[in-house]
Amino acid sequence: MKLSGLDSAFLALESQEWPAHVVCLTIVDASDTGGRVDRAAFARTLAARLPRLPLLRRKLVRGPWGLARPHWVEDPDFELGNHLRRATLAAPGGRRELTAMAEEIYRHRLDRDRPLWEWWIVDGLENGRVAHLWKVHHACIDGRSGAAMQEIFFDAVPNPPAEQAPAPVPGPSEPGAVPEGWEAIREGALSLAGTPVRVGRQLGRLGQGVLQAALTGRLSRALPLNVPRTRFNAPIGPRRAYGFCSVSLSDVKLVKNAFGVKVNDVVLAMVAGALREHLDALGELPERELVATVPVDATHGGERAGGNLITGMLVGLATDVTEPGERLLCVHENSDAAKAVQSAMGSELLTGLAEAPPPALLGALGGLYREARLASVLPALCNVTVSNVPGPRRPLYAHGQRVEAFHSMGIIADGFGLFIGGMSYDDRIDIGVLADRDALPDPFALADAIVEQLNHLLKAADEVAPPRPTRDLPPEPYGAADPEGGAGAVSKVPGPRRVEEDRAVDAAGFEAGRA
Repeated sequence: MKLSGLDSAFLALESQEWPAHVVCLTIVDASDTGGRVDRAAFARTLAARLPRLPLLRRKLVRGPWGLARPHWVEDPDFELGNHLRRATLAAPGGRRELTAMAEEIYRHRLDRDRPLWEWWIVDGLENGRVAHLWKVHHACIDGRSGAAMQEIFFDAVPNPPAEQAPAPVPGPSEPGAVPEGWEAIREGALSLAGTPVRVGRQLGRLGQGVLQAALTGRLSRALPLNVPRTRFNAPIGPRRAYGFCSVSLSDVKLVKNAFGVKVNDVVLAMVAGALREHLDALGELPERELVATVPVDATHGGERAGGNLITGMLVGLATDVTEPGERLLCVHENSDAAKAVQSAMGSELLTGLAEAPPPALLGALGGLYREARLASVLPALCNVTVSNVPGPRRPLYAHGQRVEAFHSMGIIADGFGLFIGGMSYDDRIDIGVLADRDALPDPFALADAIVEQLNHLLKAADEVAPPRPTRDLPPEPYGAADPEGGAGAVSKVPGPRRVEEDRAVDAAGFEAGRA
């Protein structure tokens, strides 16, 4: 099966400084077993479920000299043990120790002679927690397909039926499609010769898309040209900084409903407020608004088998606006404009542009960009990547133990040195913050600021909410009139709930103040 242009681009642009894999950090409450995991049982469960994820048993076959896109082929030497790892956190096993472990696991590139994924089981976390870190190349999945895979890896009920014996894994969907010998050389030569035609075709489509977008009358708002430079627009080093947080999805929806916006708008406004405060404290807040690039599902909720089916849009974050509620409304207007323009330009534009040059040319251009440190001199395209993916709507379990959180680690590169990714799970949004270590020495300061921004938005929602009707209440305490909830029961309409100001322990069970 030949890789798409976008999947191939993630491979071609990868380097030691720019690893192109992603990590999902899953936290599980294993307090009933004292923080222990039956790794052999978990390996058996994973082996039984891999047939539903055939891409995880396939490895790459690269074309001659990188002139044609690679293919996925069945790995005849596949061994699950080559992909399973274990580690133990240093004491005391708090969130700082966990993220230090995650940063180290993230730092190393995946072995391209094997299927491009690893699964780490990490114990030693405080409060009887364990962590699962699934590290997989971005060429295999995007955010939405990765979120869907969590419902395959984990159970919907605490005690599921016994696993069936592993079914035979189907072979590649294109039998005999991998060219060899002279046929491979011929394919590469044709790919190289056709590059000018493909590039010209895609540039023509780009121009047509820009023209159609201009007809919406919202092009200048949706494609900001004067993106300010920040510390996150510099060349990056090999070290990463990672932090995470969680917020209540119900609280986010409360703000959404009060202001008449979308959940994504609220998430963007939370990020905007946190970045505004962070850069202002450093004396580095630009006068012009910061701009986020936001990945968008190109299938619009349709079916997918894996790989990347995404496009993107630029959204102004209104960081030049002081008041949180007003900032949220500005972000909503910017997001609506970006969606209109992105729709006019077409969801396949990004994938089409990625398919135009051969992988070798993309790799050479990426190397030139890195070696010449062009991110220092070229105009900034955006200041942060913000991804928000809908995840499992119900609690999941790992061998009867409840999954508490899914935190993501995305990709950063020169000029794109900050990634903030959220995934909804049950009634929460779990958020990961990944950055270059020199640009963001303390990622938890930014993560905690994102949580605090929800407090500000909840307060703003209180101020815009219509007054609630009042009536005389009986003297009994709340609920005492009819404990069974009958006709005489006293009802209470909850107002906006604030996230607790004292966050000594975060939702994952780690001490937030621990260094």
